[in-house]
Amino acid sequence: MKKMMQSFILILILLLLNNLSFSGDFKKVGQSGMTYLSISPGARESAMGNASTASVTGIQGVFYNPAVLTEFNGFAFMANQVSWLAETKLYGIAAGYGFGQYGSFAVDLVYMDYGDIMGSQVVDKSVNENGYELTGLLTVKDYSIGFSYAYPVNDRFTFGAKVKYVHEYLGKMAVVTGYEDTEQTIYEYSEPREWSLNHWGLDFGAYYKTAFKDLALGVAFMNYSTDMQYWQEAFLMPLALKMGVSMDIATLFMDDNKKFKINTAVDVIHPIDYTERVHVGTEVVFRDIVSFRGGYQFNHDVENWSLGFGVKFDYQGLGGSLDYSFTNAEYFDNINRFSLRFSF
Repeated sequence: MKKMMQSFILILILLLLNNLSFSGDFKKVGQSGMTYLSISPGARESAMGNASTASVTGIQGVFYNPAVLTEFNGFAFMANQVSWLAETKLYGIAAGYGFGQYGSFAVDLVYMDYGDIMGSQVVDKSVNENGYELTGLLTVKDYSIGFSYAYPVNDRFTFGAKVKYVHEYLGKMAVVTGYEDTEQTIYEYSEPREWSLNHWGLDFGAYYKTAFKDLALGVAFMNYSTDMQYWQEAFLMPLALKMGVSMDIATLFMDDNKKFKINTAVDVIHPIDYTERVHVGTEVVFRDIVSFRGGYQFNHDVENWSLGFGVKFDYQGLGGSLDYSFTNAEYFDNINRFSLRFSF
């Protein structure tokens, strides 16, 4: 077992070195599709700056690190809602059952609601002086269905995996295939067709509780997939390697403290479509009931600082929590998230 722990730590170090070797000033934008899969659905995790790889708990792990699913026994349910950019919404729900030493199973659904999107088509200016005409509302659908399993190797080390089925539908439309008249800019179009994709993706995660206080390490490899293609250029899901640490730093100076927790987390993230990011977050918990949170995401074009709170409840064996987060967004309306969890 000692060799297993050493191997795990060695893997973390190698992954970190690999992560740093790709750092640089070049922003790798536009190299992935189905980017809704990289949106953080959880209010607690988002309030803590999405520093979630080692700090996420329970059933919410299906969206951040499947290895932590072993942290609950019995039945658990989670529902998330995100008021995302440009009046779009993201929904993420999950349910699972923990079998103790035999591991935990979970199923989840992520759905992206784009609202009403008006389609348009390029036309000759003799038809429309603006150079385009409207073609009606587009029916756009994005969703993912995931199946997760986590296994506890011992009381400190767990690993987990998730396989996901993803579907994307962009509606029925024609595309420009050439010019009928280059001088007058008259276009040739293909026959209208249904633009949709069905594919598979994988998540992997590991979680390790060290022997020092409650310091924990986590690593997650999210949204692995093979190439997908609509027309000419292939793309991948928003692949990301995440490594994180978390700890209740109150234990450093209050050994017998039972009133307060100061949960602090740091993540280093290497995404396929951007340069490296660092996320930090803190959560102050009073009597394991009320929580106040804050965090920051460095090197992010949209989200940066965030705040939030949560309340836990327990009624006749039914436990749960209600969480909210507010994230400041550059160039767009600010982002609000709500999460509701039940377990029994």
